[in-house]
This record gives sequence, C-alpha cells and structure tokens, in this order.
Amino acid sequence: QGLPTFQFSALYYTPKDFQGAYNVTGNKPGYNVTVAVVDAYGDPEIYQDLKAFDKMFGLPPINLTVIPVGPYHPIYGVLTGWATETALDVEIVHAMAPYAKVDLVVASNNGPALFKAIDLIVSEDLAQVVSMSWGAPENLYSASGFYAVVDGVPIPNYPYLDYYFMLGAAEGISFFAASGDEGAYGGTLTTYGGVLFPSSSPFVTAVGGTSLYVNVTSGYLSSYNSTVTYGYETAWSVNPWYAGIGTSTVSSTGGYSTFFPAPWYQIPITHSKFRTTPDVAADANPYTGGVIIVDGQEEVIGGTSMATPLWAGAIADVDSYLGESLGLVNPLLYEIYENKTLYSEAFHPVTFGYNGKYSANSSYNLVTGLGSPNVGGLEEAISYMLSHVTHLDISVSTFEAGVTYPWYMYGSTFTVAAYISTQGGRTVTNGSFNAYIYTLDGFLAKVPLTFNGTYWVGNFTISPGNPPNVWSIVVNGTAYNETGVGAVDVDVGESVNILTPVGDFLPIDEPITVEVCIYYPNGTPVTSQTFTAYFIQNGVSYANVTLLPTTTPGLYKGVTAFLPPTPQGTYILVINNTYGSAYTYDYVGGVIEGLVFTPINDGLPSADPGQNVTIFGLAIGSNGLGIFTSNMTAYIYNPDNRLVASVPMVPAPDVPQFGIIDAFLFHEANFTIPSNFTPGFYTVVIEANVPTSVGTEVANFTTSFYVGSSTLTAEVRGVTTAYEGQNLVVTANVTYPNGTEVKYGEFSLTLLPSQFSFASLIVELDTYVPMQYDSKLNEWVGVFTVPSVLNDYTGYSYFYEGANPYELSGPWNLVITGVSAGGHNVYYSTFLNVMPYTYLGNLVVNAKNISAVPLMAFNGTTYFLDNVYVNSLKVSGVGGIVLEDSIVGELDAYNSTVVVENSKVIQVNAVDSNLTFIQDTLGGKNVALSLTSSTAKLISSVIEDSSYAFNISNSVVTQEGVSEVNVVNESTLPEPTVTYVSPVNVTTATSTVTVNITGEKLKVTSVKVDGSPVSYFISTTSGGVSVSVPFNASKLPDGLYTIEVTVSDGLSYTLYANFYNSYHEVVTSGQISSLHG
Repeated sequence: QGLPTFQFSALYYTPKDFQGAYNVTGNKPGYNVTVAVVDAYGDPEIYQDLKAFDKMFGLPPINLTVIPVGPYHPIYGVLTGWATETALDVEIVHAMAPYAKVDLVVASNNGPALFKAIDLIVSEDLAQVVSMSWGAPENLYSASGFYAVVDGVPIPNYPYLDYYFMLGAAEGISFFAASGDEGAYGGTLTTYGGVLFPSSSPFVTAVGGTSLYVNVTSGYLSSYNSTVTYGYETAWSVNPWYAGIGTSTVSSTGGYSTFFPAPWYQIPITHSKFRTTPDVAADANPYTGGVIIVDGQEEVIGGTSMATPLWAGAIADVDSYLGESLGLVNPLLYEIYENKTLYSEAFHPVTFGYNGKYSANSSYNLVTGLGSPNVGGLEEAISYMLSHVTHLDISVSTFEAGVTYPWYMYGSTFTVAAYISTQGGRTVTNGSFNAYIYTLDGFLAKVPLTFNGTYWVGNFTISPGNPPNVWSIVVNGTAYNETGVGAVDVDVGESVNILTPVGDFLPIDEPITVEVCIYYPNGTPVTSQTFTAYFIQNGVSYANVTLLPTTTPGLYKGVTAFLPPTPQGTYILVINNTYGSAYTYDYVGGVIEGLVFTPINDGLPSADPGQNVTIFGLAIGSNGLGIFTSNMTAYIYNPDNRLVASVPMVPAPDVPQFGIIDAFLFHEANFTIPSNFTPGFYTVVIEANVPTSVGTEVANFTTSFYVGSSTLTAEVRGVTTAYEGQNLVVTANVTYPNGTEVKYGEFSLTLLPSQFSFASLIVELDTYVPMQYDSKLNEWVGVFTVPSVLNDYTGYSYFYEGANPYELSGPWNLVITGVSAGGHNVYYSTFLNVMPYTYLGNLVVNAKNISAVPLMAFNGTTYFLDNVYVNSLKVSGVGGIVLEDSIVGELDAYNSTVVVENSKVIQVNAVDSNLTFIQDTLGGKNVALSLTSSTAKLISSVIEDSSYAFNISNSVVTQEGVSEVNVVNESTLPEPTVTYVSPVNVTTATSTVTVNITGEKLKVTSVKVDGSPVSYFISTTSGGVSVSVPFNASKLPDGLYTIEVTVSDGLSYTLYANFYNSYHEVVTSGQISSLHG
C-alpha cells in the first residue's frame, strides 16, 4: 500500500473520559483525602490554569495549596519544562479525585530538594497519597549509601529516600511514582539498571503506561463532551519515531531493580531475587493522552507522568470510599491479583505490548505490571480484603546504638525490633516470629525473634563478605492462628560515589580517569582501603583499574584506556571492595543518533508486509567527526531475536524528502517489509564504523517497531461537498481483511488541502480530530469544522490563517489514518469539494444585532454580507442589507429591505418587505417566493425546481429578464384567463367590447387596442373582472383588432382578445342591397 508521505494519528481524553474509563464512582470522589503532588520549581500559572481547567471540564473548584520547599521561583518551572509537568500532575489528580484536597509540594530544584520535599511530607504527615511523576535510572545514580559525598558535602542518596518512603508507609501514606517513559533501557544504553528510582523502592507503587481505548456512549471525544466506558488497553509500546542517542525505546519502563531485593509481596509472583517494576499501569501513551491546561493553553500530554497521578487519584478515591488511608497498597494489590474473582473486578489486565526488552502478557509483567484500575471494583475488592482477611499487624524497625539512620557498617550488630498486634489492637506476646534478611544475592539469613515485654527483637552482626547496600528485612510468623508480615530496608557498607565517568561516551586509545569519593556511614572519609574499578561487558571484566587515594581525603583515582582489540560498546563500571560497592554504565566508541519512520506516526508505529520503513542514523566519533565517512548498516531482528535483514545505509541528500524531511547529515535506508515477516515487534540495530585519528570506533543504536499481518480497509460514503466553517460528521467503515469491524484503535480524521498532500504529516499533526467507534452504526465517527475565515485557528494552526474564502475552497483530501489496538494500520483518502462560502448556520438579523453578525460589513448606510452559506436567514426590521455571492436555504424578511445579488436562495418568504433579486437563482422548494404585503423585483434571474414560482398576497412582483426552469406553475393563484369577448364582430357605428377575465385578486393596470392605450371601464365579476372598451367603429377601418389587457394579482399578466370591425362592410352591404331592392 503506497502512501504519498508519512501520516499522523492520535487520540485525546478529558477528565470525564478518564473517570468513565476507569470507573470512578461516588458522589464526591476523593472527598476528605489529601493528595500531595511533588514537583520541582513549580508553575507560576497553576492557580489560573486550574481555574480554566475546572471551568472547561465542569469540575468542582480545586482545593489547592502550594507548599514551597526552599526558595520558590516558579519562573524556573517555565524555563525548565517543570511547569508543564506540574500542571499535568495536579490536573490529572484533580480529574480522578475531584473532591480531594491537593497539596502541591514544590522543591527548589530537581535534585536533592525533591528528597527534602518527601522528608517534609512524611515528617509533617501532610497527605494520605503522594504522586511523584519523576525519577532517574538506577544506573545513573552511581552511588551507594544513605548519602553520596562530593567534595566533603553529603547529598541524600536513594537509601535515604527509601527510608522516608518506609516511614511514610508506616504512617499510612501511599506513594506513587512513574516507572519511566523510555522502556526497558530507561533512556540509557543498557537495560541493567534501566528502571527508575524512586519507583523501584519497595515502599512505592511503580506506575507503568498503557494505551487506552474507550467505548463512547454519548458525545464526541473531539468536542470534549463525551461520556465513555472502558474499552481496551495495550501496553504503551516502543515508538521508533522518537530520536535517541544509542537507544530509542520510548514506552512504559519496567524491569529488574539493581538497588532493591524482591519485596515480600512480589516473591510469590515474580520468583525473582530483585524488585521488579512496574506494579500497575494506566494510560500514558501521548498518542492517547489527556487534555490539560498549561500557561493558559490546551495541551495533549502523556507519559507515566500522567499514569502516576491517575493512580494517585484512584487510590485517593479508594481512601475516601473506605474512610481510612491504606498506606503501602502494594501488598493488597498483589493479594487481589492472586484472587481471580477480585482481580477481574478490580483490574484490567493488559496483555499486548513491548518496551524494548519485555513483553506484556496475561500475567504480571514488566511492562504494565498488574494492569490498570477499575476504581469502583478496586474499592469493593479492597473493602472485602480488609473486612474478610484477618492478619496480624507487624511494624518493624532496626537500630544500633549511636546510629541515626538504618545505615550500618561491616562488623557492627544491629537489632531488629517488631511490634506485633492483632487487628483489634491486642499486643502479641506469644507465637513464632523470625526476621528474614534478603539482599540482591537472595536470601541471606534468618534471625529468630523473642518477646522482650514490648517488642519482638533479634540481633544480627554484619560480616565481611556479606553483600553491601540495601537489605530487606522481612518479619513474619504466627500467633493465635493468624499470620502477619512487616518489612524494613537497611543499608549496609560504605558510601561509594562514582564521580566520573558516569553514563559517558568514552574514546578508544585515550586515557580515561576513574574518580570515586568514598566515606564511612559515620561521615568520615575512607583513606586507606584498596578499591578496584571493573569495566564489565557480557560478564567479562576487560579493565581492572586500581584506585589509589589522593591528597583529598576520601577521593580515589585511577587511569585506564581501551586499546584495540578491546571490545567497544556498553560497559558496566563497578567500584567494589569488601566494604562497599557502586556502579554505573559507560559506552566505549562512537555515537549514533537514530530513529525509524513507519508509514504512520501514531501510538503503535507499525508496518505491514509490502510497506516501507525508513531508517535514519547519524554517527559521530569521539573526535566529533565521521558523519560522512562512517560505514553504517541496519540489522533487523525478528521477535525471536533472529537476524532477518541487513540493510546498507547511505548518506542522505541535502534536499527535502517525503515532502518535508531534510535528513542531511544522516545516513538513511528504506526497507520494504517482506511478505514472510510474521507479526510481532522487530528490533532495529544500527551499527557504524567511525574512522578516527586513533582507530575505528564502533557505534550502535537500538529501537523497535511492530510488523502487522495486513493493512486495514477504510471507506467513507456520502460526503462529497462541504462549506467553509461547516461542521461535518463523517462516518467510516474500518475493517480487518476478513471483513470484521475494527472496534478499538487510534484513528484520526484530517481535512487536508490537496496541494498540501506532500506535508500531510505536519498538517495532520496540527489539525487532526480523533475518531470514535459507534457500536450502533458499526462505524467510526469523526466530527470536524471545515476551515474558514471565521476559524480561531486553535485547531488549524497557521496553515489557513489569513486565507480568503476562495483560497480555502476547492478540492481537499478527507484523510483517515491510524492503527488498530493490535497494530494493523490504515490510510484512506477521498476528495471533498469545499465550496467558497462561509457556513453561518442559522442567522437571525435585526436592527439590534446586525453589527455583531459574523462577516457583516457596513458602508455607512447599508449592510453587506457576502460569500456565506446560511441555512436559514431571518431578517427583521433592517432598513438595508445586501447579500452577495452567497447561498441561502431560506430567506425570511420581515419589515425589511433586502437586495440579493449573484446568489442562490432556495426559498423566499417576505412580509411587509421590499426585495430585489439581481442575477440570482431562486427556488428548490414547493414555492420559490412567498410574498405578503411586499414588493419584489427580479432582474436577470432564474427560478427553478419548484412547483410554484410565487405565492403572493397583496404584493407586487416585477420581473426583467427572468426565466424559469422546471417550474410547474407560475403562482399558487390561478393564472388569469380570458373567458369571454363580446361582441366578437362589431357592426354598429359605436360599440363597447367586453372582455371577461377569470382570476383572483386581479387588478387591471392597462388596456390597449392594437398597441395603443385606450379608455376602459372595469367591473368585478364572481370569477374575476370585466373590462369594457368603448369602440368607435365608424371612425376606424374594418379588420381584426386585438385588445391587450394587463392585469396583476401580484404578478403581471398580459392577456389578449380579438374582435372584428365589420361596420363599414355592413354599411356598404346595406347600401348595395338597397340598390338592388
């Protein structure tokens, strides 16, 4: 299927749509619950934006408090993009929990201040639910310990924040964090550590992303007035249209944590040693995004930054429904997952999709976790769990004398203390309880606990050789035939902070300095230990760098180089000794920025057999050169990771391609999907050899796209002509190759000027409207407004601004593009003829509002309206209005003077008005013109397609050069007819010729005999009028005479009657007869 160029498609949803899709119930969802939204810098327009947001979508006014943490300068939010993030987070929480109180906790920067914001929320117990739409890949933290030290300054690290999540959970706070927007790689060059913290904390609910498709039950998505129910969801999957350096896997981030052992609630399900993310998911695909207001403007936005407040709002609704705060909800959610009945009520499992390494499936998975919420069902399920499943409450802590935080050094002994009670509050004094210690290496030790009169306690001594960093301590046991579980995290070992290189591109054959800052948990620098840096690739260490102490206490350095033939590519840099460890990643070699264009830029970019994908790559060596000298090849792997194609890439020319793209500096390749490619996600790996002065550097790039089985079929019927500014409802039949209706997907409707077909990607991006499936029609429906001079261009951008009606008219393409939920795409185009008239609908014009009528002009005495299409135009009490070059369905004039020129009017009704029609076409209804107590002058006009041209009452019509086409009758009144002439033969010297004319409401306006006016007398008859014409036969010659009578019943008719003057012949005949007598 050949497409003229690349296409675009997307959907968007309002708060009401999200509420309907995720089944938000209750009269006041979120009432009596506070949600803390944590963001950096802030949004200077947040109050104004929320006011506009509430007004636009009919939400109750938000109860919002802004709480700065540190200096508050929200202008930085605008400069850094955090203002958009802030508006999104607050508005989506408010959308899902309209009656919840929202505390916007604003950190003064996007680093340590965010940690302080969490500290504040926990310390002050500000909220029951916390939403955090931020995070960073674990492999870029590059440090261990509660604090990472730089130049002697301690900076809170991930164990510090994890500790506050643990404390907050114990207070009853539910934390939600975005799992990430860049797939399994997390925007880095490796999936190892690609998950984001804080979402990877076991005391946080990690929220992944989906693509949401709804059932519309009323209204239109594009009009923001739709009501919906849940339809279907897929995972937010890799979109190769996003350019990336080294990788581009924009999608729902998920995978295995490198920071945290598997929490107790995941172990029975994942059977992994590691914490996995995400836990849950919700709509995040920007192509099925949400409408927000930011800086006063509407935006459609997505990401797990949207999914996170969707879930935070959902749990606020649950808290409100239950009348209590749930705290860490993960154990409950995973328990519900293991109960098929409850799970089916509370969740929507998401079974299809791919994030660059992991696939969604019918079980818990590393793309969408447990799935998306059915809020009403989740409320009922959690209520059932809390009321029917009894358990012991176990609160766990650890301590060591002289230690502030649970950060312990090797050789020390710490105490595990658990307070255990029944749900009724009775302290448990008897039973069997143990603490189980887990590390990233798995199970480490079991510590029996004994009751000391208040707590169940046990001690553990940390020995050299035990793994460093975060340990999970799980306490469980049995008493009174009930069980319970509680857990805490502790951190073990020194603070190891890698300063450089962190996530860097490293050159070959050049010195590379490794620099690390190492401190003890008590805050003193480590000065005399031995540390080694290991550069590891595929399990093999290719560089072991001894780090030596420097003159700066705690600072260690070492130098290495990657000399040929050492492999290039991604390395995991590990700093390790007996007492501590940290890691990051680096890349040795050149850099490729890459992306792949599929036929349609949509929420699931795909290509079907026979369609093309275009692959782009820009390679740069560490010396900044190699753009044109690189050798580049794209390798395509099938879903089984088998190489199925090698595609040489060539430098792109410095000319526009595909109508709009100048890919100069890039290499490119076009690849046609073979017919034997089976459906699934295919991986594209671009490799380049980049020549440099010190040798050849290797660069690579990875992304994916979906291959479908076949394209869809679409057809639009019955839409061929439209007017500028007209609202059109377009229905399309979209089917699979077997004829089955497509019910879920992402389809867009765009009206595209034929001359802009080459730029359809850009035009569609700015002017598309989403389509929706109508289950009653079994059709996809889209509603849009044809561009006109009246458009405010909110939806039409700059393309049509300033265009006049004639520039906007002509052939346009009606384009449908998109993809089904399962990855089958469609492109369909048909012509729409746009007429050069601006559609105004129905207009009522009077003396008070005439100046406000759209497009109405005034020259000081007369109003003018031209190039418009009006269904119904009612003019009342207007002294002078001229309608030019227009089309009117029905013109109703009351006590007005109206002139119509060069226009078409289908029906005219006038009362007490004066009308003039010049070079117009009138008619199309039963009666073309109906006039009451009015005058109408028709000049050089045509009356057509009517049963009656006129319906006249006490009115006068004059016509000059008027023709009629397909008109059955001139008037609803009977046409005047001459019924009687007497005498027909005049034989006397003087006579009166009488002409009787039938008709209704007739007036005689003139009488002529042989073209000359004559005097006449009129009398009425039961059927019309009688005209008497005195005739002096003696003075006029004999012969045939014609009486011409002009009468009017509002229309003017000229009737003819003939009579003979035989007077002279009769006289002569008599004379002759007397001679013969």
